[in-house]
This record gives sequence, structure tokens and C-alpha cells, in this order.
Amino acid sequence: MDSDDSNQCEEQILKRLTAAGAGGLTLTGLRLPGSGTRKGKTCRAVLRGLLKKGAVGNLGSSGRPRYVAAAHFKPLEIAYDHLDARGHECGLRLASRTTLAKGLARGAASKKVDEALKLLVAEGRLLRLKWAGRPVYLHVSALPTPRPASTASVAADPAAVRRAYREAVNAFGYPDVLIHEVSLRLGGDLHALKEVLHEACRSGRAVASMGDWSLSSPAERAAALYIDGHPHLRIRLMD
Repeated sequence: MDSDDSNQCEEQILKRLTAAGAGGLTLTGLRLPGSGTRKGKTCRAVLRGLLKKGAVGNLGSSGRPRYVAAAHFKPLEIAYDHLDARGHECGLRLASRTTLAKGLARGAASKKVDEALKLLVAEGRLLRLKWAGRPVYLHVSALPTPRPASTASVAADPAAVRRAYREAVNAFGYPDVLIHEVSLRLGGDLHALKEVLHEACRSGRAVASMGDWSLSSPAERAAALYIDGHPHLRIRLMD
């Protein structure tokens, strides 16, 4: 494989995908040289290499690919936003998984539907119910009144939160601790704790970090703070 051809192909592929943005490009849209030519074979090999190392993602299927630059390869977020919007559209109608996923293109995002549903339920955007023994979902926006603020004074007390945080730090030996561990030591309402931590982050008195979602338990995930749409599992309170 000629290194000059490879470099040129890589530059063109990344340039075109960057310009395409979140919409991405099909294989035809990439405008690679013909597959029967030497340069065409080189470019396709480069594309496979970019996919393998994560510089390019495929939001479509293997048969109908839709390539995007790495910055736009966010299948979980795409699934999350789609399900959230569909749930909102359903209003008071109970929606099944199939109903919520309707319209989501087959591919990487469709494979994240179950994980996105769990996130939406954990975050409180969707309520998980049962109808005839099967899970169904209701978007919280359809409820007649918003969720009331917590009245648990201990859980909402910043001083109590800081004491629980210090206990967690002492137990684990480092300042970035799981929010779930703070919650265990604090007790009370998890929602109220999140309110305190959100306010601390907004005012610069705390810094949240994402942590490792793949290694976290359901309880740890449920305690996550959502900042700019991303779950943050850990918190550090500033002195």
C-alpha cells in the first residue's frame, strides 16, 4: 500500500466527514475512487483502518453504512434523544419499547435502545410501568403536576452532604468519590442530594467527573448527575 495514497485518502475521508457533521455520509457520499482501482482499494483499506481505531464511526448498518467523524459518533446519545422525544410525543399514552424506538434507523444507535431506556428511567425522564405483564413507559412530561421538591432537610443540607462526602473520601482514600457512596452515608432522598450537588457544581464549589459507566452498578448509575446530557458518577467537593 502506497503511503502517499494512504495519507491522501485518510485526509480526504476525514475532511469530508468533518464537513458532513452529524449527518454523516454513505459510502457513495464519501466519493472514494472506484473499488476496482488501486487507489480505490487503498482508500477502502484506509476507511476500515479508521473504523478500527475509532477515528470514524458507522451509525448505519453493515449493509447500509452511514459514516461520521469520531466527534459525532454518539449512538447512545442519539438513542437517548430519540426515545425521549418519542416518549414526549406519546403524551398520556403508554408506550412500549417498540413504539419508542420507532423511526430510529437500524445500526449503532438502535443497538443502544435498552441502555438508553435504562438511563431515561434512572434519570426520571421515563416512568417504567407494566401492562399485561409487559414493560411500558410514560414520559414524565405527561404527568399533571411536576415532581415536588424534596422536603428532607437532612438530605438537602449542604453541611450534611459535605460530612457524608468526607466520610466517603476517608473510606476510599481519594477525593473523587462515587455519588452513590455519598448517598449511602447521607441517607434521605437521592433527588435532594442531586439538587445540592448540581448547585455546588454550578457555583464552582464542586466538580463532577464521569467515572466508568461500564463498570458501575445500577444503583451507582441511578445516583449519577446529568450535566449537558452526560451522566457523571463521581463528585469532588472543593475546599
